Order: sequence, then structure tokens, then C-alpha cells
Amino acid sequence: MAANLDKMLRFIDDYQQQHPHYSSIQVVRSLRAYSREGYADIFWANVAGSNAAFVSEELDDLAVVLMGQSIDFAHFMTALSNQTRSGIRAIVKDSVLRVTSKAMTGRTNDAQEYTAAIKDTAQAIDTYLNEYGPTTYKPEALNDFLTQFASDQYYASDLVAFSVSRLLYQNAALSVREAILEASWFNYSDTVQRYLIETLGAKVSRRGYLINGVQVRQQIYERILTYLTIKRDIVTGHMLNRTYRKNIRPALIDHASDYFIQYLQRSLVYHHQELDS
Repeated sequence: MAANLDKMLRFIDDYQQQHPHYSSIQVVRSLRAYSREGYADIFWANVAGSNAAFVSEELDDLAVVLMGQSIDFAHFMTALSNQTRSGIRAIVKDSVLRVTSKAMTGRTNDAQEYTAAIKDTAQAIDTYLNEYGPTTYKPEALNDFLTQFASDQYYASDLVAFSVSRLLYQNAALSVREAILEASWFNYSDTVQRYLIETLGAKVSRRGYLINGVQVRQQIYERILTYLTIKRDIVTGHMLNRTYRKNIRPALIDHASDYFIQYLQRSLVYHHQELDS
């Protein structure tokens, strides 16, 4: 896997050197075009303000290790582009999304919340709805979709991308390659904790347990619901009908929310158990 990472980083570095007038944020967003064809979707364009046309799969099909986690590099690069914004269109789109999110959840979540880990979790429900409709609840079927679209590897890709994006915003002089390499030395459990605190307002005990797990889970629930409402009712032009919000079985979102928060808690406790052993 080390060879895979070297190969990916060489491509990224070459691309950035070929575009000296791009900021690292612009490079990240442009590199989405080299991830995976299915990741250049309309929904992302609507929430992020732009969509790089797919070019080739230079950054696809390789697993690498970052922060001690096996991640899907194409998914990681896509998640990293999701965690950044660049240009007036992205700012305008994000403002619209904040208003929509405020109306749906009472909170002004931005585009980053609906295009990485929350998106992966919600995508499982979205696929389930296409297969079985909004009024059924088949736990085993939904779990199969969660395992497919929100695997540990995908979640790790999203959360490592979260950390790399913060580095790029903190230090604009870093190249994309430098930011990835710097983040690779971070402790993954610490990254998960930072994500929980900064994104979901979590409180974590010294032994790595969520103190306000009920509130964190409620936020996850609301964000999954908002993502699906935006995608299925607003982007598709049925906002007034609110078809999704009226018909969805809450059990589907409950199931997915539990799935995600269990992953987050498991990732926190694992590191603390290692320290205690």
C-alpha cells in the first residue's frame, strides 16, 4: 500500500506543479475529475457550487494507508474536495444550503455536512428507497446497503479528508501532498474526536466515551434527513410536495444514525483501550 500512496502523491504533486496559479484548495477541487466517474454527480454540483467534468481514473482503484487506516483513495480525494469550497458560486450555493438546513433542522449546517460521512450514511437509505420504497423497513436489506455505501473504509476516507482539509485551511502555503503526508502521522482516534466535537458538538470523556451521545445521535439523524430531503425533494424539484418527508419510515433513519454513531464510538474507544493496555 505504501507504493500505492507514493503513486497517488506523485500524480497530485505533478498536477499541482502544472497549475502553479491554483491554490491547494483549487487543486483539490480540480482533482475530483481524476477520482471516479460516478463521483462527478449533479447533487454535488448543487451543494458545492461546481462540478469538475470527469477526465480519468488516475486516483481510483487503489487502497492506501493513512493514519493507520485502510482508505479508498478515490473516495478520500472526493471527500477532500467535498470538505473545501472555492469561488463565488460555491459560496452562494452554500448560503442557500445553510438557509435550507436551518429550515429543516434549526441549524445552519453547510455543504460539507452533506457531501462526506453524512452523505455516505444517507446514500444507503437513498439506495434502499429506490429498491424498496419509502414505507417499508427491512433491517437486513438496509444493513447490506450501509455496509456497501458506508463501510469502515469509506468512513475512514471521509474523516481523514476532514483532517487534511483543516490543514489546508490553516496553512494555505501547504501543497496538497504536504498536507496529506502531515495528516498521515495524526492519530485516527484523535481525528474522530475532533470531527465529533467540531462538527456534532460532542463531549467526550477521558476514556473515549460520548457523554452526550443522545444529542450527537439526534444531530446525525437530522442531517441524514436534511440530506435526503434536499436530494429527493429539492434538487429533484418536489419541494412543495415534500414527498420524502411525508412518507419516509423514521426507522430507516434511526437505523442509519445508530450505524454511524456506533462506528464513531468504536473508533474513539479503540485508541483509549490501546493506551490502557
